[in-house]
Amino acid sequence: QARGLVEAAEASSSVPASSRKSLAMAVLTDEALGELRPLILATVAYLVLFYVFMTFQSFTKLFLFASGKKNKTDKGPSLRELKYGDNKKGINLLSDRTFLNLFEQSVPFLTSIWLYGVVCDAASAASLVYLYMAVRVFYPVVFRYGPPWIFLCTGPNYLVIWYCLFKVGTKAAAS
Repeated sequence: QARGLVEAAEASSSVPASSRKSLAMAVLTDEALGELRPLILATVAYLVLFYVFMTFQSFTKLFLFASGKKNKTDKGPSLRELKYGDNKKGINLLSDRTFLNLFEQSVPFLTSIWLYGVVCDAASAASLVYLYMAVRVFYPVVFRYGPPWIFLCTGPNYLVIWYCLFKVGTKAAAS
């Protein structure tokens, strides 16, 4: 029965038989993949930044834990206190907010940028990813100064998200 579904899907497909591979393969043609290539690479770069910030957060906890013990009798804060407790100041708070703000914005950012890339323009979506990242890498610097400086980083990032949503929404509404 599944074979019949595959054959029916292939027969009704608008993709020429010469371009089709199999349902187990990618659903994009090579041409479509070529158009999305800049956005795909920009998304990979964004996800690398995501893991760099996450690693910064984790290694900060380990660093603070190791440096908190001055000698064998000094207990210092426990790793649990550093990771989950009230010891949220200095670099501990900085690493948390750097990663967590990126994490908090990842779903709206990636969703809006991919909608924009698929519906409007993949190449300009890729450029917007790099712009977003170029601003985002300054988050740890401006966070230390607090408001209003932090908005130099978060404001442009929110504008990218809302720009993409606006363009996708207006294009969808007009069609």
